[in-house]
Amino acid sequence: MLVTGASGGVGSMAVSLLSQHGYEVVASTGKEAEHPYLRSLGATTVIGRDEVMGDEGRVLGKERWAAAVDCVGGETLAAVIRSLRYGGSVAASGLTGGNAFGSTVYPFIVRGVALLGVDSVLTPIEERRAVWANVRSDFPEETVAAMVAEEVGLDGIDGALVDMAAARVRGRVLVEPSR
Repeated sequence: MLVTGASGGVGSMAVSLLSQHGYEVVASTGKEAEHPYLRSLGATTVIGRDEVMGDEGRVLGKERWAAAVDCVGGETLAAVIRSLRYGGSVAASGLTGGNAFGSTVYPFIVRGVALLGVDSVLTPIEERRAVWANVRSDFPEETVAAMVAEEVGLDGIDGALVDMAAARVRGRVLVEPSR
């Protein structure tokens, strides 16, 4: 399993969850300093984001990944889809690499791959609460705590967004409105 954007909040959780369920996880990040952190979450291998891209001039790349969680989007998502194994799937949840998607239908009709969108906007609150209850019971508190970069009040959002855009954040930033 490949996880792109692995040092972010969704990526960190995906690495930990997948490894706990016995999958061999390859974590991709552009932050070399985060390699030990990703291994501590259970990544078997950590690679740079350039290693995911492969030969961008080809409509199909070498079959590398059985499945993937893509937290980046853009060209990274297209590269992941080009390199999925026959019958593979990718769950797409991120846009940090852009919202454009440049691909061909070849991976879908030749390899039978699936692109699955992850909806976090319209998911009913009952389902969200159930997921968070599972996270609370399935993950050690220290693992979840390690995925939180910082907590800020409403007055700290601008600075946190600047840090996130500059890729200076590992995991999530929690916003506490009453702070």
